[in-house]
Amino acid sequence: MTKIESNDGGLAELEAIRRRLAELESSQRLGLVWRDIPEGVETKLRDEVPVFVHEKELDVPGANPSDSPHILIEGDNLHALHVLQATHKDKVDVIYIDPPYNRGGDFRYNDKLIDKENQWRHSAWLSFMEKRLRLAHDLLAPSGVLIVSIDSVELSRLQMLCAQIFGENNIVATLAVVNNLKGRSDDKHIATAHEYAIICARDESQLELRGFGLDEEQAREYKFSDEKGPWKPVGLQKTGKSSLREDRPNLFYPIYWNEKTGRLSLKRNDKSDIKILPIFSDGREGNWRWGKETFEQKADSELVVKRQTRGPVISVKMRLHGDDGEERTLKPKSVWIDPRYDSGSATRLLKEMLGGKVFDNPKPLEYIKDLLKISTGPGSTVLDFFAGTGTTLHAVSQLNAEDGGARHCILVTNNENEICRDVTIPRLKATLTGKWAQGKRTAMPGSLVVYRTDFVKRSKSPDRMRTEIARHTVDLVAVKESTARTVSRTAALAVLKGAAKTVAVVPGLDPDHAELRKVAEKKVEDGDKKIVYLFTWSDHGVEEEVAALWPGWEVNPLPAEMLAALRRLAPPARLFDDLGGVS
Repeated sequence: MTKIESNDGGLAELEAIRRRLAELESSQRLGLVWRDIPEGVETKLRDEVPVFVHEKELDVPGANPSDSPHILIEGDNLHALHVLQATHKDKVDVIYIDPPYNRGGDFRYNDKLIDKENQWRHSAWLSFMEKRLRLAHDLLAPSGVLIVSIDSVELSRLQMLCAQIFGENNIVATLAVVNNLKGRSDDKHIATAHEYAIICARDESQLELRGFGLDEEQAREYKFSDEKGPWKPVGLQKTGKSSLREDRPNLFYPIYWNEKTGRLSLKRNDKSDIKILPIFSDGREGNWRWGKETFEQKADSELVVKRQTRGPVISVKMRLHGDDGEERTLKPKSVWIDPRYDSGSATRLLKEMLGGKVFDNPKPLEYIKDLLKISTGPGSTVLDFFAGTGTTLHAVSQLNAEDGGARHCILVTNNENEICRDVTIPRLKATLTGKWAQGKRTAMPGSLVVYRTDFVKRSKSPDRMRTEIARHTVDLVAVKESTARTVSRTAALAVLKGAAKTVAVVPGLDPDHAELRKVAEKKVEDGDKKIVYLFTWSDHGVEEEVAALWPGWEVNPLPAEMLAALRRLAPPARLFDDLGGVS
């Protein structure tokens, strides 16, 4: 049992037990209950504070570098998530994770592989996930979204855990995603062909998911265009003439078109009106996908009739863009079926990039891209703290290449089985340089900066802690500000460069601020925003007289807010910690 220091150890221990029993009694409610099993990487945080250290030799400049580089953090994701609380709290737009599914033998807890026979199998997994999801929740921006891939083994428990952490009203959807068209051959009774993705909002009222673009294949098939942009066929239900029966009139609405006015209607108003049908590209008649009310609402604004120049055929088209220039999209469905999502395609892609056998069950690139299409904007920050082979960053860089966006990706992975250095970094290098194992490919935009987690011993002296943390704050600030390079670095001053900004870091004690500012000013380029982080003994920000020595600069305390975040997250000792081992 955990020792509790007191003048009267027995009474203190009894009081702690009473408090714990009261907590358990007051927490009784409908929901998920499991045995909270202590985790070694968490208890380590009681004695040490995690920090980031730049591994410069592992950086990937990229063929088309960015002033706001992507970030890869090597280390346990619980430790990395603690540090990110000091650099990215409330700032991440999208978190996508693909955690271990706990099928048996794919999940390691406290350095032990958890198999199907382990009596604490599900409790260990829930203890593992709960800590990380709570930290993830706090990293999300108010409009942010979490997407978690999972299969049926832990689906129900994960749904309840997400409801506890995010709130039931913020569980947006659970997608069913077909990722194996043939089904798993090793399943005993039914060949599983799909898995799931749970979508959770930080605040559902502020969430804005995007729709998918209309069918691009059909858009290329037709070449019509005018001053308002390209035309394309309406997506219609496939049906032949045999379905147009009098006993099933709801399947077909005759559409009339007046060539003079260009108007569409559901009834004939003029003898010159032409009765038309939606037409497929092969000339077959189609069935209208809208009901009458929807048609009447959207006909004038979204549909148009065009005569094809190669014949007398009249086709109904839908505009790709509205009069306001906004792209028309379709709301994502709850079931995703696409041959591109097959897991075999992801394995083949990795072999093309790296050669040889590299990883089991990587996520398909096109699937992750589609998830990010509906959840990100051009300037979104994306976090994946179960990075695996780095598919998420690959997808982010491809989206940036396609739409000219500046999405920023942060990956976290450990180096178990050498995956970080033998698979993840080489894949990202191939992505950003275009140098694949099977030949030269188009290099994606962006660059990569690599960090690893390290630790500083906790001290009872706040001043000692402050000075120890200050030694690592240049790298912490570089992650926080997403700077591309270090222009200069001495013990007294570091100057970092990011996208249209110059960041100065003064981590030392009693510096000559006037002189350091002159040095930093020489590194500023025209149009740069100027940001400076100054060491301070105070928990209440930089002293006014010190801040006044940096006119024109945005002044931030160092390491006050970072130290406060890291200290606040130190896990408390729990009464029954030593009873919680997984065997």
